[in-house]
Amino acid sequence: MIKLQPDTANQTAYFTLDEGRQYFADTFTHYLLIIKREENSAFGQDLAQVPTIVEDNARYTQLTLTTVGLDSGGFYEYKVYGQNSSSNLDPTDEVVVGLVERGTVLIETPTIFVNVTANTADDYRADQ
Repeated sequence: MIKLQPDTANQTAYFTLDEGRQYFADTFTHYLLIIKREENSAFGQDLAQVPTIVEDNARYTQLTLTTVGLDSGGFYEYKVYGQNSSSNLDPTDEVVVGLVERGTVLIETPTIFVNVTANTADDYRADQ
């Protein structure tokens, strides 16, 4: 599972996209990543982007992506399409070769810790 921070640009995530590449006769130069949350909403919340490819080899694909606009934590579905465009955000466009991978991403909200100090004998006096 992929874990990301909400509403944050320039995050790094690792995928295994080469495994899905073998099913396509056509080659492609870019990926289209769609992150979508459907729970607790009639319309869902989604984000489409063309992530920056940092490394793409047989073992893993490292992408730089954003979650700006996704401000709610929780589980999201992601789909990665192979495409031959550096700007297309529509998975039905003719430049899209096909769906390479799908899975789940957890967008974690930061945990806020509160320090609670213990009362000492000096903090409490019976005469107050």
